[in-house]
Parts: sequence; C-alpha cells; structure tokens
Amino acid sequence: MMDTFKTLLSKLAYWVNEAFPNAKSLAPKPLHRFVLLRIVGMNDQYEHMLRENPERLFLQNDALPWVSASYKQILFVGTAVYTYHYEKLFADDPNRYTTIDRNPSAKVWGSKHHIVAPIEEVDRHRPPGFFDCVVLSGVVGHSVPEHNEYGPIESDDLRTILKALHRVLRPGGLLLVGWNLNDMAQSLFQRGLLEPYFAPTDRTPWGARKEFPEDPHVFEFYERR
Repeated sequence: MMDTFKTLLSKLAYWVNEAFPNAKSLAPKPLHRFVLLRIVGMNDQYEHMLRENPERLFLQNDALPWVSASYKQILFVGTAVYTYHYEKLFADDPNRYTTIDRNPSAKVWGSKHHIVAPIEEVDRHRPPGFFDCVVLSGVVGHSVPEHNEYGPIESDDLRTILKALHRVLRPGGLLLVGWNLNDMAQSLFQRGLLEPYFAPTDRTPWGARKEFPEDPHVFEFYERR
C-alpha cells in the first residue's frame, strides 16, 4: 500500500515538474528535499549502495571527513540525491563547501553555494586559487551529453577540465579523482593527461592511489603544480 502511494506521489511530482517547470524554484530547498526524500522516496533505490558499496563508503566515511578536516575551501563536482548529506561534514562553516553540476534540476541536492554549470566552466564562477581541494568522483570515466548518451570523455575534453580546475585550485591544492575502471581503464596519470597541471601525490592517509578488492572503483590523488 505504501509503495503504491509513493508511486502515485512520484508520478504527481513529475507531472507538476513538467506542467509547472518553475514551481520547484519557488519552494525552499529544505521543503523541496523533504518532499523528494520523505514523500516521493527518491533515495530509496540508493539505500543498498550507500550502505554496502565500498567506494561510496570510503568516500563518505573516510575521504570526505579527512578532506573536511584538512582543507578549508572544497569543491565537490556532481550532485545527486545520494550526495546531499555530504554537506553535513561542513556544518561548522557551510561557506567552505561548494558544489557544481551542469543539470539545473540537481541544484536541490547542492550546497549553500551551488554552481549550475559544466565543470569545465568552473573558472568562470570562482577566481584563481579559490579552492584548496576538488573532489571529482564518478565524472571523468564517462560523459552525459544533452541526450543522455553515455560515452568515454575524449582526452581533449579531459584536458579542458584539468585546465579549468588548475585555475581555481591554489598551488599545492589537492585533486581527488574517483572513477570506475570499467569506464576508464587507465588513470589520468597513466594516460599522460596531468602535465603541466597536476602531479600524483602520496600525501594522504592512503598514499597516491586507493583500490578496492573485487570492486572496479579506484581513487587517485593529485597535487596542483
């Protein structure tokens, strides 16, 4: 009965979104989130991932808490229903945490200072050296063009992203990159794309690279030159 009720509410929410596309922008973000999470149940399908996915557990329980304690200004790339709670790690000062996503509808899951733009345009929204750390997880392995067609990001596009991140990171700042090896078998370093912007660094609790047994995800850590 409850599942049927949630399904009806979900369909109603999508109908309202299509019929009145500007309506959700009028609702306060906490209320908007409450409806999507508690009434529509958008996060239900991700509960298993958040509890058991080793890559996701590492990001939320180890990497991000360490980043929050070690760096002042952090940029998190890509927002979704399963990332909104990361902002709690920066509750001491929400101004330290910025999110960015090219999809306007993802703004509801973003931080206080969310940016609606492609990551390669971040340097249009923040001055040089503004950030101390950038978290780029699940972004470099594939692209999502306008028609939601998945495919590998070309090397030239990856260089454009790295160049933009280089501008907004301070010298010595950290770039944390996570991806699925099934999407991109070689790292940015192995593909020779870091020069002249970044270099691998082992100045983290996990060294320069974090892998997971029997899981295709991996994280690497780079320092801004």
